[in-house]
Amino acid sequence: MMKNTMMTAVGIALMATSISTAADANPFRNLRNSVEKVKKETREVEEAVETVEEVVEAVDAVSDGRAPSLRGSSNQPSYPKTASRGNWKGRAPAAPAKFASMTQCASLNLGNAFIAQAGDYTFSKGISTETRGGLIEREPVQASGCTLPGVGSGDVLYVEVDRANFNTHEYDMQCISFDGSQQLDRAWVPPTNNYAGKDVMLHTGHSLGFEPTATGSNSARSEAYDKYLAARGRAMITFNMPELHTDKSGTDFYCQYYNNNTGKSAVAFTYRRSPVGRP
Repeated sequence: MMKNTMMTAVGIALMATSISTAADANPFRNLRNSVEKVKKETREVEEAVETVEEVVEAVDAVSDGRAPSLRGSSNQPSYPKTASRGNWKGRAPAAPAKFASMTQCASLNLGNAFIAQAGDYTFSKGISTETRGGLIEREPVQASGCTLPGVGSGDVLYVEVDRANFNTHEYDMQCISFDGSQQLDRAWVPPTNNYAGKDVMLHTGHSLGFEPTATGSNSARSEAYDKYLAARGRAMITFNMPELHTDKSGTDFYCQYYNNNTGKSAVAFTYRRSPVGRP
């Protein structure tokens, strides 16, 4: 509402000024020029308003403990991507014993875990075919305690926990390199909960075989999946693995989703950072 009001006010003011000037010479040609000027300046105001709105949304995301998603992003950190796609370094091996032994697991009954890729899929709707985005190429994995298998840049890790004993706002991601030389700060750790129910509950009619499915808009499917989880007393957590173009040889990290209040972790896993994501 505020945006529309501002746009209307700016447009009227600019038009009133421009038209009064245009009437002095060739009224039709100058009127057209004045209208084009108003359109141009109106578009500039619209773009400025959209930029402000995106910044506000990004600030809200950070305050909620989520990674911000600005226009043009794809739920991945905006690292420069100058290396060729053939430089992916694979997935990390099991954690060194010195780190694994330090992790205390919260009692959250981890389950239904898988490693996936974020990508497009198609589904049939009558005689037409439509495209949506979601988590595809899913590989089921098993947790050992609260530790899941190793992942690499471009992977998305999904896991479910008991809803009653879990609050995502109590947890922070911690990552340290296997050799202990690098400890990632908050801006560089794998982002948490960048994906929603609509990315897991794909649209009915797809051919990938993942269940359950639902129809409707993205928001409707997200709501349906939230209800599906709640009915089972479960909550979902996702982690997506960033790349770094300067990490030419790849670096292995041990990561844990850690609760500072209890000293226990909801999830732990190893992560190999590559200069690019998985081909």
